[in-house]
Amino acid sequence: MLPVLVSGGLSISACATPPPADPAGANGDVPRTVTSMVNASALIGACPDAHKMNAKAAAEAINKLVEPCAQVPGGKAHFSATLEPGGRIELASPEGKVAEGVVPTCALSHGLTHRVLLGKPCTFDVQLEERKLGGTP
Repeated sequence: MLPVLVSGGLSISACATPPPADPAGANGDVPRTVTSMVNASALIGACPDAHKMNAKAAAEAINKLVEPCAQVPGGKAHFSATLEPGGRIELASPEGKVAEGVVPTCALSHGLTHRVLLGKPCTFDVQLEERKLGGTP
């Protein structure tokens, strides 16, 4: 995965090819392989220390958070990730959209810690979207 920080945003992609359920196929045909790609974007929301923050370290922290997400149940996820002073990451619904927030379990496997030096919390709006990339026999 390659994070790209562009004017307060982060773009991350991951690919996964799930193993076929039935190697011989239901009717004996060669199974099709479906590949999926997960695009992640993170925009800085509220971050009083943004001008002092190490942008590379913040991008790395968000990248590590969503890195395990090679697949997203339901195809989409939207949540906020707050980098707290002291190294903790807090995940929540996106600001103002409590009913719409979805944090995929793959993000929870991260450990929810970071190494960004901050005096005040810095919140990112994170969106993940999985796209199926067709199948090949």
